[in-house]
Amino acid sequence: MALRSPPQLLLRAYRLAISPETLTRRAFATSPPTLKKRKIAAASNSPARPDPSDPLDFSTLQASLAPHDAHYKSALQTILHGGRSNPSALGGLLVPVKSAAAADGEPASFPLRELAQVVPRSGRTISLLVNDRAYVKPIMSAVQASRDYNQQPQRSDDNDLELLMKVEPERREELVRRVKETAHAWRDKVRQARTRHDKVLKAWQRDGTVLKDVVRRAERELQKLQDAKMKEIDGEESAAVKGLDRA
Repeated sequence: MALRSPPQLLLRAYRLAISPETLTRRAFATSPPTLKKRKIAAASNSPARPDPSDPLDFSTLQASLAPHDAHYKSALQTILHGGRSNPSALGGLLVPVKSAAAADGEPASFPLRELAQVVPRSGRTISLLVNDRAYVKPIMSAVQASRDYNQQPQRSDDNDLELLMKVEPERREELVRRVKETAHAWRDKVRQARTRHDKVLKAWQRDGTVLKDVVRRAERELQKLQDAKMKEIDGEESAAVKGLDRA
C-alpha cells in the first residue's frame, strides 16, 4: 500500500472537516437546548382567597364588602343632601366617550366631574364648564339619557365650552324611593358575596379539605355576619329616610 504524502493527508482531513455528515453532527451537537415556557406569576394585587386552614376566618369576605359599603353609604348621603340637585351627584354621572375606546372597542365611560367642572349658579341653575370641545356632545347625550335628569343642557351664549342646566328639587316621595332602591342594591351585594363564600365552603367539604361539622359551624357564623350586615343596612336606610323628613 502506497504511503500518501503530507499534502494529500491534509487535503483528506480538510474534506472530512467540511463534509455534510460532519456539519450535520456539529449542528446537532451545538444546537441550544429547548427551554420550557416560563409561567407568569399571578398579579400581586389579585384578590385574596379564603383560607381552608381557618374556615371561620371571614376577613376576605369582609374585605370584599368594604368597597360596596363605602359606595352605598356615599350614595345615601348624596340623596340626603339634595339628591340630583347636588353637584356631587351630577358629577358622578357616567359619560361614554367614543374617542376613548376601551380594550373591547366599546366607548370608555368617565364620571362627568373628570370631563367638566360642575358649578352651582343662582337659583336651580348648574353650569358645566367642559374641559375639551370633544366632550360637549357626549356630556349632552349622557345628561339627556339619564333617568335622573332627562333634559338637554343648553349652550351658553358667552362660552362655547359652558353648558347650563336647570335642576328642580325632587319630591320627598322620589327621594324615599331612591333611598329604598339604594339600600336594596346594597343588600343584593351582601347576598351575592354570601353565596360565593357558601360555594367555597361546600367545595372544601366535597374535596375533604374541611370536615362537615366545621363547615356547618362556619355556615352558622356566616349567617350571623350576614344578619349583622343587613341590620346595619336597615339602620342606614332608616336614618336616611328620617333625614329627609328633617331636610
